[in-house]
Formats: sequence, structure tokens, C-alpha cells
Amino acid sequence: MIARADVTPTDERGGLDYIGPEFLTWLWWRSDADPRFVHPDGTEIFVHVDEHLEFRGERAASRRTVLRAGLPGASMDSRAARKSGKLVFAARLLIARGEDEVRFTRRAEDLEVSGVRLPAEESGDARERLECALERLERFWDDLDLCFATFLAQRTGGDWPRDVSSIRSWGA
Repeated sequence: MIARADVTPTDERGGLDYIGPEFLTWLWWRSDADPRFVHPDGTEIFVHVDEHLEFRGERAASRRTVLRAGLPGASMDSRAARKSGKLVFAARLLIARGEDEVRFTRRAEDLEVSGVRLPAEESGDARERLECALERLERFWDDLDLCFATFLAQRTGGDWPRDVSSIRSWGA
């Protein structure tokens, strides 16, 4: 799930492949513990796991668990996957900012974002709708950057051992 706090893991190539699964696991934990993130300007966003979680074990596809629909993050299957040591490989997430909700999928392997669904703008001409969609897309990337920057600050900060303990307790 999350590496021990006193060890900085690297993959066999010396890379940081653990960051993606740790980020998604941390974000899932954070969505249960405190889903609120605050931008420097005071704008609040909320993050939730939405309708899809994919876990992978030691041998990737051969030890894969995919949960869809409902609230997979709260299911017994997700708890069993966590307890068995499987890592979050992909998650469908929801970021809410006021009335706007953006749904998207984030993969741990390369932190790729796909399937972004922005709120539809129904009023105005085509140009106004396009400008509104582009503004919403820019806000989405800002919100996603806030989540990742918050994770990195926690991950590299002195409170990480305490966070690891909390995540492990939550995972158990």
C-alpha cells in the first residue's frame, strides 16, 4: 500500500514508480478523512473516489481487482484488496468546486488523466460555450495540481511517518 516511512523506495530501474500508486492511495484515504483542499486564494475543492477503482498485485494483470459502480471505495472488496497488499492502479475521481463537478480517471503507472467530463454549459453561442469549457478545463488542471502538490508536500514533509501510520490503520 504505502511504503514504510523510514525507507525511500525505488523501482529496479532506480525510478520513482511508487509515486503514482502512493498518490492515488493517499488521495483515496484523504477523500475519506478530509476531502477538502484549499487553493491559496481560498477557493475550496472536494475530492471523492467515484465508481471505479482498479488494484494490481505483484504480477500486475494476473492479480488484478476492478471495482465498478456505486461506492467502490467503501466496499468490502476494496478493503480485501488493501489488506492483500494490492496497490491502486487506477481510480475514477470526482473533483467538486461549488456546483461544478468534474469526473475523470487517473492511472498510477504514468499519472495519465483520461475520460475528463466537464459540466456542460448550455447557454450562449458556440464561442461562449467553448470559452467556458476552456476555463473549466484550466480550473480542473489547477485543482488537480493542488491535489498533487499537497501530496508531494506531505510525502516529503516531516509528518509523513504519522500519515503512513494513519493510512495503514485506515487500510487495515
